[in-house]
Amino acid sequence: MTEREAPSWPDLLHALWRAAFAAGSTKVFAKELYLGLLELPHVRGVLGARIGPAGDVLVVRWADHDRGVLSGPPGLAADVLPWVGNSPEIVTRDVGQTKIADLAVAEVAAFAPALAERMSEVGGQSVVASSFRAAGGDRALLVVALDAAPQDGTVTTALRQIADVVIAADDRIADQALLDTRLAADAVLAEVSLRLARSLDVEETLRAVVRMAVPALADGAAVHVPRDDKFVQIAAAHVDVRRERLLNEHLRDGRWAGVQASGDEIDAMPSLLPADVGLELMTSAVLQARGRVLGVLTFFHRAGARRVPTREFVRDIAARAALAIDNSTLYSRRRAEVEELQLHLLPSVLPDLPGVEIATGYNVAGHLLDVGGDFYGVVRQPDGFTALIGDVCGRGAAAAALTGLARHTVETILEEGGRAEDAVRLLNAKMLRNEVTKFLTLATVTFGAPRPDGLPLHALTAGHPPPVIIRRDGGIEETTCRGQLVGVLDDLTFTPADDVLRPGDAVILFTDGLVEARDASGAFFGDTDLEPTLAALHDLPLSQMASTLVAGDGRYAVDDDAAVLLIRYLGDRALDTTLPAEQALDAALAAVRSLGRPVDRLTTSLGPGDVRITVDGGAEWARVEFHQDEQTWWEVL
Repeated sequence: MTEREAPSWPDLLHALWRAAFAAGSTKVFAKELYLGLLELPHVRGVLGARIGPAGDVLVVRWADHDRGVLSGPPGLAADVLPWVGNSPEIVTRDVGQTKIADLAVAEVAAFAPALAERMSEVGGQSVVASSFRAAGGDRALLVVALDAAPQDGTVTTALRQIADVVIAADDRIADQALLDTRLAADAVLAEVSLRLARSLDVEETLRAVVRMAVPALADGAAVHVPRDDKFVQIAAAHVDVRRERLLNEHLRDGRWAGVQASGDEIDAMPSLLPADVGLELMTSAVLQARGRVLGVLTFFHRAGARRVPTREFVRDIAARAALAIDNSTLYSRRRAEVEELQLHLLPSVLPDLPGVEIATGYNVAGHLLDVGGDFYGVVRQPDGFTALIGDVCGRGAAAAALTGLARHTVETILEEGGRAEDAVRLLNAKMLRNEVTKFLTLATVTFGAPRPDGLPLHALTAGHPPPVIIRRDGGIEETTCRGQLVGVLDDLTFTPADDVLRPGDAVILFTDGLVEARDASGAFFGDTDLEPTLAALHDLPLSQMASTLVAGDGRYAVDDDAAVLLIRYLGDRALDTTLPAEQALDAALAAVRSLGRPVDRLTTSLGPGDVRITVDGGAEWARVEFHQDEQTWWEVL
């Protein structure tokens, strides 16, 4: 077997340049560099070290013919330190300038005896040392041990050329690191902007900002917002998840420099956090808009960390977060005003009518900042009462004005004993006379005096979804009434519908925001789930049914204004009293039987104390309600 021919130095140098410009760090081409130097004549060992600005040895490597390349072998860093501290050859150099020194091993022994001994062990008699300034303020040292004094400039030239390679690689790697940091900062800012634009929950968004900043741009982060004249922490993150709990504890207990809320931004300063967190420095940004301090965002860094956000980044992220907080605050204020005005357009109190249970539900569209036109009401009349519900086209001040006009006009006529048809026609005429540009839909259900067969009803609709009857057995029946929009035609025609509610039956009136709610697949609630949902909820107290419907029943999203009005005929009231718990069940059972409903026992269990009991119904249906300690139970029989 022939011995492998050693590559020439030009070939090795070319390979080093290629590796340097493809590498993400000098570590990648270190092996080629050291083995290449060992191929030079008389070279017996190679030492390389990187020294930090404080004089500490950051990286150290050794290579010789017997052991190859060793990274950080035991004791080598300590052997190098005397050279670093005592040799004038590498004390100061301009950036990029290479200093070459020729020394005998005996001279090295004068200030670094352990290092001289290591070189002698591999046959070294003289050394050629190269020192130069590397990236980030570091210094680089490259020492070649020769078995004879250098006879020509081969090794010196090689070391100068290698210094050029390392300096160029360092510059390229530093530029790439800076570019990567800027790209990461741009990515974080872009993602922050998207989240801030999408979310109206300020605290949730700021928590997301903290999570995105760590570890992309900082080793830790925290955000505080002012509450009751003090700053309250709402989020914190640490690059080391095991230390995140410690960071939170120290921040909450005040074991740090504290919230820095003065000035637009603060340069890196001591964090004063305990050492167990490992975050010695911090940079703060005040979140400020319209002259108000809205919060403080703090980034934490390890001592000597090179991944520190720039002032421009800190200023940019603070400005975006502050603007989002301010916009969200304005939105919340506007939202509260809309909800308050919306409620003023609805009756504050519904009448308490004997033998009837009434409940309402209302959902205000969360994504809209204008008052909607949904309304409802219940009006006493000489012979009974009328429930009404309506929906004005559009939103805003004009819709709110028409809502008030419509509800009060119709209710006034009904209170004076007028029929629902007459009230709707009069409203239609008034809208046309006043040249109102909007239209509305309306539905009413007029209930007469109870009869032996039940509670009679007269349903009317004017372009509105017709009322739906929920039978006591869960059956669902849509009333057959039909009619035209209000405010469009001179003459309105109606096709009313008459029916009867037996004890336990209910009727529901609703606006189209309910039936146009969608499930996860995009299907309309009114097309697929209205009837089965009403059937499933038919035994609930109407207040629970109403709140469940406008909340979406956990299956569909009610995104628009939606009003629900429910009326249940309870029949006769057989009992309404408060008794001790040990007497309550017997009294309730006797009241149910007095209605003609044969029942052997009740399944409800009561705790000690007084209980309020109500019993309503008839011979075919009855309901017992127990109220105790602010809780309610019921049985439908």
